[in-house]
Amino acid sequence: MAIARIGSAFLRFAHCLVICAALVYAPRPAFAQTTDSSAGQTHEAQPFSLTPQSSDQASEDQQHPSTQSVICGLAHLEQCLRDIAHDQAGIWTSPLRVSSRDAFWLVPFAAGTGVALHYDAQSQENLGIDKSRIDTSNTISAFGSPYATFGGAAGLYFLGLGTHNEHLAETGRLGAEAVVDASLVVVALKLATNRERPNEGNGQGGFWPQGTRSYELDGSFPSGHAAASFALARVIASEYPSKPVQVAAYAFALAISASRVTARQHFPSDVLVGGTFGYLIGGYVIRHHAAANVGSGFSFVPVVDVSRHTFGGTIELRPDELNLAKIGRFLNRTPAHGPCYFPHECH
Repeated sequence: MAIARIGSAFLRFAHCLVICAALVYAPRPAFAQTTDSSAGQTHEAQPFSLTPQSSDQASEDQQHPSTQSVICGLAHLEQCLRDIAHDQAGIWTSPLRVSSRDAFWLVPFAAGTGVALHYDAQSQENLGIDKSRIDTSNTISAFGSPYATFGGAAGLYFLGLGTHNEHLAETGRLGAEAVVDASLVVVALKLATNRERPNEGNGQGGFWPQGTRSYELDGSFPSGHAAASFALARVIASEYPSKPVQVAAYAFALAISASRVTARQHFPSDVLVGGTFGYLIGGYVIRHHAAANVGSGFSFVPVVDVSRHTFGGTIELRPDELNLAKIGRFLNRTPAHGPCYFPHECH
């Protein structure tokens, strides 16, 4: 029975795991891209700049060089909706980009989730029912709800605007977007899995226990609190990559996730999958929207001569547009070995 239950559960969230894998290896905005020339062997790449651009954006910029794209914010709320719509399209179509190398981490993650599913009911039985612990856990977890985390991110955004701190405002903007993206994914998965919570039914956490006759709009799998808190933590830790900030951000997310289990609102597998999704979605938002379309005053065009086995580049600095704060934030996000040009180099 246990094996059958695990197999059934895996069928329920197999698509989740595939999305999870694709989010990690989803194509990043390219910093450089070489193109072959029919006239010779010299390759000139697209400008390496601190502003990620897609091919569509690059072509538009060539046609309208003086036009700057709009950034999500109070003055452009419609752009926020477009960004979220683009994020959701990228997230839900990400299974199409999964490759065999994803098994390196996907298999252990799937195995860990399977083990958690198997021991979910037993773990809650071992915890028992302690009203004092449950009340305390509910109080703690309230700070990590999607509403609270979105409010916290919005607070950072408005604080950044009020103090003219662009970095803080960007952190709040990206954090709010990541929370919304994670929450939308979680709601869809809850509707698809319809899992009972530990304090519902027989406490076994069945998926569709009554078939389609009983349907819950707020199921247990995955945890929305874990997803939202880890999405926000990932953004904050990426925007402020110092050890104290990273430890504090992820400690907050871990505390929220653990409190959902000790409050008997979720099983361990719920928070494991929810937290993983939140973490990956936060990274997705950072890669695609951090400091997007903000001029840095710096660009680099690499040139490669294949026939001579040589390479070089052209650096352009525009003092009137130079944004040192943005350059510093970019370098903080860049891996120690330098910027990655292909997805497999970004791990």
